Amino acid sequence: MEYRRDISFTLKLLALGLVLFVGYQGWLKPTYLSPGPASRQPLDSPPVQPVPDFTLPGTPDNPPWDVPQTRLMSLGRAPLEALDLIRDDVERGNYREAERRLRTLSRKQLGKARANQFVAALWNNLGVQQEKFGGSALSVKAFKKAVESDPASPLAHMNLTQAYWELRDPSMTPQFLDRVIRLNPADPFPHLALAELLLEKGDRTSARAHLNLAQAQAPYDLHLQSYRATLVARAGTENQAQRQTVALAPSDPSIAISTRSSSDIRQVRIPSPPMPPANPPAPSIVTQEELQPKPFAPRDTTHFVVQFDGPDDQVTWVRIRAMLEYAYEEIPQRFGHVPAGPITVVLHTGQKFSGQGGVPDWADKLFDSRSGSIHLPTQGALDDLALFSRVARHQFVHALFHEQATNGSAAPPTWLVEGLAIHLTEDPWPDMEDSREQNSPLLPLSSLHGSWAQLPTTSVPAAYLTATAATQHLIERYSMYSVRQLMNQLMAGQTLEAAMQQKLSLSYEQFQLQWAKIHKPHVGERSS
Repeated sequence: MEYRRDISFTLKLLALGLVLFVGYQGWLKPTYLSPGPASRQPLDSPPVQPVPDFTLPGTPDNPPWDVPQTRLMSLGRAPLEALDLIRDDVERGNYREAERRLRTLSRKQLGKARANQFVAALWNNLGVQQEKFGGSALSVKAFKKAVESDPASPLAHMNLTQAYWELRDPSMTPQFLDRVIRLNPADPFPHLALAELLLEKGDRTSARAHLNLAQAQAPYDLHLQSYRATLVARAGTENQAQRQTVALAPSDPSIAISTRSSSDIRQVRIPSPPMPPANPPAPSIVTQEELQPKPFAPRDTTHFVVQFDGPDDQVTWVRIRAMLEYAYEEIPQRFGHVPAGPITVVLHTGQKFSGQGGVPDWADKLFDSRSGSIHLPTQGALDDLALFSRVARHQFVHALFHEQATNGSAAPPTWLVEGLAIHLTEDPWPDMEDSREQNSPLLPLSSLHGSWAQLPTTSVPAAYLTATAATQHLIERYSMYSVRQLMNQLMAGQTLEAAMQQKLSLSYEQFQLQWAKIHKPHVGERSS
């Protein structure tokens, strides 16, 4: 008789053990015993954020709050030669000529949809640049033209909305904001602007609906949260008062928007007077070495302290301060660092504003790298507001970096500092654009670490173009957040090799090889 052993009891024990093991791993095991990806991140990495239900093209691995948003439109290929000429004017900073040519375009030239879209992009980009030195009072006209040329452009509508909001323009009606919301369904700002307008009209129910939509869309922007909190408080206060009063009837849609608190999303910028007619001064190249200031009379503002080298010129200072305040509002937010104290601005009222404005070289020579102060000659400075704005904004970024740097630490490589300055300001420099169009050979990064004072004059545009291209490559490949962290390490005194290895997980040599394969710099100009 064959003996068969019954193993059912053993199988039951194994099954029970498996169930207990799975249950322990899934529900009972303490989380500190199994560190997840979050605990393996560096200590200074950004907090883990919920993944939104959309991604930005070209940046699938970078969350949208890590990408500085631009208000400029990508132009692509011009459908007409006349439009290509206008684009060149905008990219070179010839804003007056660009505006003149845009206004003289014939209806025949604007007969096709592609041409209209291109014209809208030109008007939009012109408005963004004009706003830097003329405020919303100047840029709103260009944004209106952009919307007229392409009524379906989401970005043009958003820029026009911001200009309307800052000017408290009665053209920002509920009907206009409804259209902006349809074109920009994921942007919370038009919801907040409409909620404020509805509160002014007494329609609290509709205002709360838009406030709720804005809350769901803007969980990561502190400025938007502050603006929304202000409106929520107003809606609640008005609701309590309404229980004791008769309901308010809706007022006329064109009612002006009330004064906003200082904690709102975007501070109202000081609009500059209209651009004066151009009257170029006589050539007189002035550098930092020649600008030896005399005894000063400091005057404080919120973010800047002005010192006059020469007679006081309060009228010019008001205009310059408006440009710098715009830069203060825009650039630190993009870079992720706000100055801890006011920045010193030295106005040389006895010196002519006349230098080479094709590249940032003159702005770099004016900036005092020892004290971190901005230096600006003012005679004739406002004759070319576009050039003056570029020079002032470029120095402001250097002042921002100087304020952040640790005392005694070695300076980051010049190519990275200059590339970031150009990237953050988004200002056009004509000679750089010429070098780009001529496919001028780029320089090796190893030749652009220290001072550029010894570079041949003919190589200076290529140096700035190389710095811009290398920095843009870093941002696109590793994200702006990683570049910020890299700069933080460099500002704290860490070497470039160690900082890149820690923050980008590759050596500087590997990055240069990567860079050489893509851009093929001209080896003949390699420094020793």
